Amino acid sequence: MSLSCLSAAEPFSLYFEGSCTYADFLARLDLELTRESPACPHTAIQELLYLLDIPTEGDAKSHIESSCDYALDNQKQMPWEDVTKNYNVEQPLFDSIYYDGGGYWNEYYETEVDNRVPYVDGSSAQSLRADGSRIDNVYEAYAKEMKIEYADVMVDNFADCPLRAAMCCFTSDRQANDNNGNCAKPYDTNCVNADPADNTDLCYVDMSRSKSSPSTDGGFALYPGDNADGEGSIHCHGLAWPENPLDFESKYKGNNLFYVSMYDHLFTRGYVRNVPGAPKCGCLDRMPVVSRSDCTEVDVTELWVAKFSPADLASDDDGTPASSSFSLDLDPENGVTIQFNACRGVGRNNDLASYYHRLFNEGRASAEELAEVRQNLVGNGKCQGKIDEFVVSQGFEKI
Repeated sequence: MSLSCLSAAEPFSLYFEGSCTYADFLARLDLELTRESPACPHTAIQELLYLLDIPTEGDAKSHIESSCDYALDNQKQMPWEDVTKNYNVEQPLFDSIYYDGGGYWNEYYETEVDNRVPYVDGSSAQSLRADGSRIDNVYEAYAKEMKIEYADVMVDNFADCPLRAAMCCFTSDRQANDNNGNCAKPYDTNCVNADPADNTDLCYVDMSRSKSSPSTDGGFALYPGDNADGEGSIHCHGLAWPENPLDFESKYKGNNLFYVSMYDHLFTRGYVRNVPGAPKCGCLDRMPVVSRSDCTEVDVTELWVAKFSPADLASDDDGTPASSSFSLDLDPENGVTIQFNACRGVGRNNDLASYYHRLFNEGRASAEELAEVRQNLVGNGKCQGKIDEFVVSQGFEKI
């Protein structure tokens, strides 16, 4: 006869939010025991031993942890190649070209000129809403409730980021009437070389940092001044994640990258194109050196469900008592809920360097990594000093 207080004979399910760990699971079981069986004479640990039919807590902990590991290893995810699906339509380099700043998503803008082919009177062509409709579909159906594979499997710009941070810098706006940038209708007169909303000061581009994008082994470009006295309008936005692969920021960085680089800035705002000599998006250490960058973090809720089926009081056909069973997995209907929010940083929100400072304060990044991030995001008003330092490092002397 079972000594369990929660399930003597009937199967039951236990739902809990948070990470799939033994501690979180046991805390939820203790709460369930308090609620459903307040007179139970034993602890949650003993209840777990009864439910699993396991003799020691060490065995129970190993069983829960291995169940979590199995569930995490087999978590359903969207392969990155399914995000744009252009890999499967004879455009294997579509994603790489897009993140370098090229391809029709970056280079086209909506037009009504009558010399295009095909021409339909009264109808525009190259609409971002139409050409990028797949982005909206992925966001609504997948990005908020399913893990998306990180883009490094297809795009070298994101492979082996040493600082675990990525950034996009946009230099043009191709979409009108979205309250972002200065692209306006009619497109053929008011959206040619339109600008994004400026949020940073571009310092310099070291082309040796990302050799594939500028198609050169080296060289550099300096951008003294800012806005009309410098590079013009430029908009940078990034993300960062801890080293722990189970941290939600790390685990769902593919979702965050999709949101930042495709949904929020391309589809929603129409921001496109790269700084010459640099990729449009890539690991932070391969991008232009700028004063600052906006930042998005993910707020994730995982809903786990443990299912217990106690040993059947009846016997199997051969007279042997049926054994109990246990399963643990993300809830198939509401297992993952993802929200994309402005980063909460130290002293400032929506700021990538301040967010990285928070990661350091929380023990999720090192002091050396934070210092290196600040060499890429140098701070407001500090571009000229960093330009001077860089020029000297290249063997030149400022006169």
